[in-house]
Amino acid sequence: MLRPFAVIILLLPCALARAEVTCEQLVAISERTISLRNQGASLPNLLAETEDGEMKRRFTPTELEFIRLLIRESFIGAYSVYDVNEACQDGRLSIPVRKAGQSK
Repeated sequence: MLRPFAVIILLLPCALARAEVTCEQLVAISERTISLRNQGASLPNLLAETEDGEMKRRFTPTELEFIRLLIRESFIGAYSVYDVNEACQDGRLSIPVRKAGQSK
């Protein structure tokens, strides 16, 4: 059985290898975070999933911090899935882009 947050990570396929995460993926993280919260998952447990070795190998520290921020904000209800989508589409929400040639 997958751990709850592992399902969120599955929503972030190889797009990160290109150093960009789509609005669709950011919305999916927000949506899944809210769903897991509503099912009783705790914020510390969701955030702890971002600390495992696989996550640290896959993402830069900046990307991980951005993912954690999105999880926190979605979990506490500061932003709805609609807000995340709107901000991303308007260019007000995006994951920091890796510099050319930088890989994880």
